[in-house]
Amino acid sequence: MALLTGQEPANNRRRTYHVHVPDTPPRALVPAIIVFHGGGQDATTIARRWRIDPPNPVPGALADYLLVFPDADRGLGDEWVHLQPGDGHFPTYDLDFVEALLAELTTRLYPTGSAAVPDVSADPDHVYAAGFSNGGGMVWQLMNSDLVSAFRGFAAVGKALDPEKAEEFRKHLAAGNQPPAVPVMYVHGTADRGFRPPFTLEEFPLDTTLPAFTVREMADRNGFVTSVPAATQLVAGSTTE
Repeated sequence: MALLTGQEPANNRRRTYHVHVPDTPPRALVPAIIVFHGGGQDATTIARRWRIDPPNPVPGALADYLLVFPDADRGLGDEWVHLQPGDGHFPTYDLDFVEALLAELTTRLYPTGSAAVPDVSADPDHVYAAGFSNGGGMVWQLMNSDLVSAFRGFAAVGKALDPEKAEEFRKHLAAGNQPPAVPVMYVHGTADRGFRPPFTLEEFPLDTTLPAFTVREMADRNGFVTSVPAATQLVAGSTTE
């Protein structure tokens, strides 16, 4: 397994990322997943969470991907710069970094060590974004920015969509246009204080939580019918008696 660390995009030398390069890719253009770490983490931490930790083997389902782990700007702390409640302007600092990273991944040749396919680049039609906690906020920001069309799908864990992001994106769309439909996976633990409850109440109506807003917003954006009864299915082994 090749894990290249501390890589600098050619047109953004102040920032770094780690990238796992497939050993035996089936083709020269491979899918890529850009994974944004949470607050208090870094590229190495989140890579290990994805079980990218040489010399241990890569999980089989991920072996043929470019797995990309960018670092937040250490000079600004250990969190990503995206729109937060109360911000007076729309921040583009990390969006600019992601744009430079996309250009790098889709044009640079990464050596594989395979004689059949010696180099790979990211397939521009198959780039995905995933993030945990504060990194999940970066995923929602990408989904509500001009970079949305550069990604095939999104996954956010432990961070709901802040209404401010959706509202800001809608404000800048041409009159009559709706945000584009996007494939998205969203996972959030019910005990997470990131629900942002009103005031200081511990018990509050579920439909007032940020996860509820997130589901409504993405259902509307993807054209889902919400007037029919919803069904909940628990994953086997995910709960205890």
